Amino acid sequence: MNEIRPNTGAAMRAAAPEALRPGRPDGAPHAAAIARCAAVACVLLAARAAAAQGPAPIPAAQAPAAAPPLVQIKDDKQLAERLHVITQDPAIAVDDPANRPLAQALMLEGIKQLRARAYDQALANFLEAYARFPSPRLLLSVAAVLRDMGRIADVANTYQRYLADPGNGGERVAEITELLSQLDEQLTTLDIQVMPRSSDISIDGGPFVEVASSLVTRVRAGLHVVRIRKGALINELAVTGVEGETKKVASELQVERPAGSRPPAAGPGAAPANRVDGWLLTGTHYGAESATSPARKVRASSDGREVAAIIPPHDLVDHSGATDGEPDGGFSYGAIAVVRIDGQGRGGAGGFGAVIGRGALQTEIMVLASDKLGGYLGLRYRLLSGSVRPYAAVGVPGFAFNHDELQPDATTSTTRRLAVGIRGAAGVEWAISDHLSVHGDLGYEHFFFLDEHFEADLFVPTLGVIGRL
Repeated sequence: MNEIRPNTGAAMRAAAPEALRPGRPDGAPHAAAIARCAAVACVLLAARAAAAQGPAPIPAAQAPAAAPPLVQIKDDKQLAERLHVITQDPAIAVDDPANRPLAQALMLEGIKQLRARAYDQALANFLEAYARFPSPRLLLSVAAVLRDMGRIADVANTYQRYLADPGNGGERVAEITELLSQLDEQLTTLDIQVMPRSSDISIDGGPFVEVASSLVTRVRAGLHVVRIRKGALINELAVTGVEGETKKVASELQVERPAGSRPPAAGPGAAPANRVDGWLLTGTHYGAESATSPARKVRASSDGREVAAIIPPHDLVDHSGATDGEPDGGFSYGAIAVVRIDGQGRGGAGGFGAVIGRGALQTEIMVLASDKLGGYLGLRYRLLSGSVRPYAAVGVPGFAFNHDELQPDATTSTTRRLAVGIRGAAGVEWAISDHLSVHGDLGYEHFFFLDEHFEADLFVPTLGVIGRL
């Protein structure tokens, strides 16, 4: 398209008065006319300059700054805050809520290992964190350590996985797309057509993973060995690629079935994806059970042993299945103090005892004291494990009392009796910390073995404090 520019010469001529136009014998200069002509010319020249420059660029100070990569954050507090925001993203689904804080702790340990140049260990921690909390933002840290290890094909495949994840939010898509384009100029892209369908593929001695139709992955330029396996049948092919090439590998991977043999039966499990972007599947550095799963294992560069992630100390992880500071599957112990209130306002009783808990279930043993001495044995089940925990409770209260009984000889005999009841209650516990909580409930009790001095049915609210070791 041709640029439309103002014709300043014509405009100046149109603005000039008749006395100044050529061919007029009486065209004497006139000061007012000259000034008006100069003003019009200045305006037109300014408009032309503005059109040529286009819109003014946004100053760098006003442009939104992208958040730095995690591995570049030096301040530990800032790093922990950034990881907390990432791992609390509700858009990332997790099987167990405990994986969110655990992924944060794994990443913190991984960055610590990366600073110490323990690359295999850092990668193992990053991959374990991603397996537990598959946020695409964590993939950029995986790519960073792979880059430091010199594995540019694995970096490119990690970038591809980041771009393909709809949860990336577009935060760094343009930057990563450009980096991937630059890496592709140095790598070969293998587009492996799987025949027969749903066969297992291995590249350069890497893990066999099931692929329905095709596997696309980036590898270094040069010679590679692709193996295909279907049941007991196996075949391999040598493939050579050059930099910047997309190498299609199709009919060469057909498995020849011996005459008279039956097709192998399909194995159990979900059907594999038709097209798979290979991620950390090439070579002997990694272990994987599925091409599409986020789970990957790291094998040491020196001896090929599997490198386990360093699980941070327990106090860094808030296990959802464990409440009040007890370890998963373990018991917690503590003390409980309660105040029992007569629903009709006639008084109350105090109680003190012990609690033994495991998970959401808690056993309570208490001594109750008012004008009578009694006790309570109960069970409480907490419906939630957060700071506010609704619960349901059942139990057996009891107390001893003096019973006066008229004898046949008209005398009164006093005996000691035990009244036993059943209790049902619903309430809420508020955990102030891992070791201290308060609670309140509304309960109904029915007693047996009473005399005419006591009511059998009572409405008894309670308030209490629980301290746990």
